[in-house]
Amino acid sequence: MSCLSLVSHTRFECAEPLRSATARRAGNPRRSLAKRFTACALALITALTLTSVARSPGEILRTDLQAAGATIRALGWNQPLGHVQKTVAALFPGHSIDVDASRFPARVVVTLRALDRNTCLNISDGARRIEGRVVIELRGFASPNDCGERNDMAWLILP
Repeated sequence: MSCLSLVSHTRFECAEPLRSATARRAGNPRRSLAKRFTACALALITALTLTSVARSPGEILRTDLQAAGATIRALGWNQPLGHVQKTVAALFPGHSIDVDASRFPARVVVTLRALDRNTCLNISDGARRIEGRVVIELRGFASPNDCGERNDMAWLILP
């Protein structure tokens, strides 16, 4: 009988720390709070990533135009025309672009070539006139009917 009581006593002692550790984990408010915080942070990061990825071509072009305006404003008045053209064109990756800097620093005309109809519609509403330290104004495209299948759209940038 002493062997049986020794085995049962040993099993009881081994099982007790497992039960108490499990009970401590389940009842630990700090661990639960940390898990909730981690889940919320992960959800927020996912939402922000999806929001930044889901920008329309019109929103992207508007941002590019604003960056071009800020860059033109920051350039010195004595910059060579070729440098101005290359600097502005580099801000529109993946687009066919013409930059007319013949009247720099007073104004620069940026023409984006072969924009599709959806982009034309989107950007003609959102970037018709952008005001701030630099004024950016779309030439033409007064109504949605002016947008065709392929569009060459020009903006006048006044630093």
